[in-house]
Amino acid sequence: MTGTTSWMNPYGPVDTTLNKWTRRVIETHFDPDTGTPFWLDWQEAQGIDVRARVTGFDDLTDIFEPFDEDVLRTLPVEQFVPRSLNGERRVYETGGTTGAPKRVLMRDYWRQQARWMARVLDHWEFPTGNVLGVAPPGGANNAGTFVQHLAHEWGSLPFHVTMDPRWAKRLSERPSREEFDEYVDHLLEQAERVLGSQSIDVMFTTARLLERPAVRDLVANSGIDGIIHGGTSLDRDTYRVFREKWYADQTLVGEYGNTLMGVAPEVPPTISAPEDRGYHLDYVPCYPQFVPEIVDDDGGLVDYGERGTVRLTVLNKEFFLPLFEERDVATRIRGTDPFPWDWVRTPATGEDAEQNAVEGVY
Repeated sequence: MTGTTSWMNPYGPVDTTLNKWTRRVIETHFDPDTGTPFWLDWQEAQGIDVRARVTGFDDLTDIFEPFDEDVLRTLPVEQFVPRSLNGERRVYETGGTTGAPKRVLMRDYWRQQARWMARVLDHWEFPTGNVLGVAPPGGANNAGTFVQHLAHEWGSLPFHVTMDPRWAKRLSERPSREEFDEYVDHLLEQAERVLGSQSIDVMFTTARLLERPAVRDLVANSGIDGIIHGGTSLDRDTYRVFREKWYADQTLVGEYGNTLMGVAPEVPPTISAPEDRGYHLDYVPCYPQFVPEIVDDDGGLVDYGERGTVRLTVLNKEFFLPLFEERDVATRIRGTDPFPWDWVRTPATGEDAEQNAVEGVY
């Protein structure tokens, strides 16, 4: 990431450079009195002073090993936040479709991520209004909360049709797909009822569901003007069909993210038009709060235009996650103003994790 640390994100919640923000986050989590118990114990076990060693982002790879995700599956959540974090905290869980769910404790992060998304959507001239989330996980997952905060950013109302991804995964593993398809139909019936009685302007759903004819009919027979899709990889051909045929009457925007990362919206067409990027989906991370680096098997950054593993570092005063190797592979893309930091192109689930993913919904 050398050479990219002087930029600032004019649309994000952090008004400083990557190196300065890294220092602030390290000071928060490694403060001996008010820091994060897990990281303070880790520092003691390593016999180092992290605050003295870290002067900027690039120092993290000299100090930390790739983060072991199983820690977040077993550690009491209070151990992974600073003691100084007070107020209305909430436990968030990952979907749990590739193993036991990972848990984190946050307070303001997802409200900040919704505000970042709303600001980027302004570049799209995206319609605002009431939002219907069709099949994002609810409960402790971030997706339903994100729908709520995004609607509130617009002074509007969130509506939810909630999916249980763990149950969907179990159904998808059965020899017959009948029960799985019935569950999807159940979700879409609920969405139809909401659309039949409420004023809905925006739909938040998954790309996998957008492929279904029943969803195309739902959208065509509604007043939905904007669609945000995420949750899965999307090939170029399908994306082009979405934009030019099936959802040509709606403003269609992709987003890449998860509970641990945050939200990376699709780059606006005023900056990089879909046809100019060959209908690849390019995503803009919320720099410097999270930095997804595309790395090779040895942990080094790949060249621009090359594909590699997504290695995520989350720099948040509520939650510090260094060098976490995601299950995804993606292409590294050079950003441009007003988002000059690295972008992520066409992320897709790696082969090992793909065997455990939920197909057909998520």
